[in-house]
Amino acid sequence: MSTFYLKIYEAEGRFFEGEADYLSIPAPDGELAFMAGHEPLVCAIKEGLLSYRPAGSTDFKYAAVSGGMVRFEHNEALVLSESVEDTEEIDEIRAKRSLEEAMEEMRFKKSRMEFQVAEAKMRRALNRLDVKKRKNGR
Repeated sequence: MSTFYLKIYEAEGRFFEGEADYLSIPAPDGELAFMAGHEPLVCAIKEGLLSYRPAGSTDFKYAAVSGGMVRFEHNEALVLSESVEDTEEIDEIRAKRSLEEAMEEMRFKKSRMEFQVAEAKMRRALNRLDVKKRKNGR
């Protein structure tokens, strides 16, 4: 199967770099998939499930991704995101606790900025829980 070079970076550094034969990202208009030879494209990424398959593997890898962007050109994909979390590393209990804390903070924050920070925390927790459920088929 034909491959392309995939680089996935988050704010803290490299998440994955290597040959792959498939990439799927959550785009504003729905899921967007890439395979070798895809036409050049730059697109926004929204919070959701990112999946890819490293070359030579039969197993897909899954991750919770926050907003960002993807660029595909010259048979190379570059994914830049604030955060990328492997679904195996998502702690469901911690994500639920974070969701509860965020909802509580949203109830009591006085300033618009405090509310927006709590709202972003809530969205990250909901994304982690949703991605974990989808990966586990629940």
